[in-house]
Amino acid sequence: MLLVLLAAGLAGAVLLVRDALAAREALAAVAVQVPTVEQELRDAASPGSDSSDGADRAQVEAALAELVRATDEARAATDGPLWWLAARAPVVGPSARAVADVALVLDDVADRALPGLVEVADAVAATGRTPDGGLDLGPLRAAAPAATEARATVDAARARLDGVDPDALLPELAGPVRTLHDRLGDLAGAAATAERAAVLAPAMLGADGPRTYLVLGMNSAELRAGGGIPGALILLRVDEGRVELVRQVPASAVGPFDEPVLPLAPDDVAAYTPRLGRFVQDVTATPHFPTSARLAAAMWARAQGEEVDGVLATDPVALAALLTETGPVDVPLSGRVADALGRRHVEVGGADAVDVLLRRAYDLLEPDDADLFFADVAGAVLARATAPDVAPGALLGGLRAAAGEHRLRVWSAHDAEQRRLAGTVLAGGFDDGPRAADAVGVLLTDHVSGKMSAYLDVSLTHARSRCTPEGRVDVLELRLASTAPADAATALPWYVAGLPGGEAPPGTLLVGVTVAGPRGGPAPRLERDGDPFGGRSATTHGRPTTAVTVRLDPGASTTLRLRVPAAAEPGPATPPGRLEVWSTPTVSAGGLLDVPVPRCG
Repeated sequence: MLLVLLAAGLAGAVLLVRDALAAREALAAVAVQVPTVEQELRDAASPGSDSSDGADRAQVEAALAELVRATDEARAATDGPLWWLAARAPVVGPSARAVADVALVLDDVADRALPGLVEVADAVAATGRTPDGGLDLGPLRAAAPAATEARATVDAARARLDGVDPDALLPELAGPVRTLHDRLGDLAGAAATAERAAVLAPAMLGADGPRTYLVLGMNSAELRAGGGIPGALILLRVDEGRVELVRQVPASAVGPFDEPVLPLAPDDVAAYTPRLGRFVQDVTATPHFPTSARLAAAMWARAQGEEVDGVLATDPVALAALLTETGPVDVPLSGRVADALGRRHVEVGGADAVDVLLRRAYDLLEPDDADLFFADVAGAVLARATAPDVAPGALLGGLRAAAGEHRLRVWSAHDAEQRRLAGTVLAGGFDDGPRAADAVGVLLTDHVSGKMSAYLDVSLTHARSRCTPEGRVDVLELRLASTAPADAATALPWYVAGLPGGEAPPGTLLVGVTVAGPRGGPAPRLERDGDPFGGRSATTHGRPTTAVTVRLDPGASTTLRLRVPAAAEPGPATPPGRLEVWSTPTVSAGGLLDVPVPRCG
């Protein structure tokens, strides 16, 4: 009997080792195939890709088929009574359970999640024009159920893997399990984006009835923390994918108001004064776009008598990116602008749009007329982008770049839609969004009543991060330089250079810099050109902030070193080993920096 038991035990051990080797080989193949499938999906949905010819689709299907085969093998090799016993054995039990959990997670993702993401990528690639020139929303709507299942599957996989403690595993398994956790985090972001695209885009583009949107044209020549001041406002109507420009007005046609149009949070009043809720030009004083959008929508309703379904914001750099995709546009000019320029049309292209809108326009036009000109150009770009002969896929590159630099923001007045948008780069939720809880803010404000931000060159870089006994400390470098001509005070119009008798002489840049640390973290510390640079400390919506003012004469430059301690406890939505730096998008620099950082503690 003893010999029989020993033989049975030896046979079981041999079979277990055989299954373990098979599982290891299959999981090693999976480790190669997961990033391959992710890359194929990105390529298939990228601008310029044409999955309809079958080439990209075949590559995706081949990579996915290989991944499904490998995960099926891994799951089969880790299922059965021997693995059940091994999972309950001392010493190796946690590792055996972890291998089985990993195989189960990957098999579910390969069988149920990735095919849904492929379907959404196909739907994006298949989105074309309807006969009347609108967007064909049918493919995206059809992909919505698969996108929802993909997102739910990845979320369930992450929850299962969260129950695996890498520190309790054999050293050979701990690292791969951590890597898989990070990859599932990336995949969860892709799945959530796919679901939002398939569920939100059709509704917001009028598939269920007409929508009306207010577009804020942010003028980067006069910076506020959330971007440029809204100088031009455009009303759009969208119905079943067709976009119609209703009208455009300068910011001076909306307000100002005697009192804030909506109740303001005490922290907002303290940081930005009640002007935030009284002047449409100041709604971007906060970096939190949902607040800016709600205030702008309320101001529009009071001044123009119309409720809107949502608010979008963009800037000249984003418009230039779209023009690069569509080609130059012939801009019909409004009456006042046409009279001032002595012409009825002007051509604007991607190479010169920023210079035309933010510098040359002010050489020839008064401020209100320059705002109307901005609206004229923005309207012409939107009309061109939605023209029947422009394929939607051709615009994805410019739109994606604009969103990634915080130059394109979206807010919905419909609560269910806004909840889905929350946490995305489009939503811009800096104050309360989970995505931004551990982010750092580097926010700029132009303190000159002029348009001198057009002559501000900005460079923001991550210098280093290091672990200390108190936690991680991130060091950023912010370089500010004035590109204004030496004779800016006299060569530039007064409404660009600023009035005499202000806080700074005309032609001088006076830039407010506010550094906001992660929520609940210690206050940031600053140096300027190697010397300590003290400022005003405060707490705004749970974030410690340090604010300073930098004066730059024409041609001058300076470098600020920003030392920002990380939060003691990372937020649940923070990707491990990553730091997001939200900054004010300017003429020369985008508004989002995403860098790798060490994991401390």
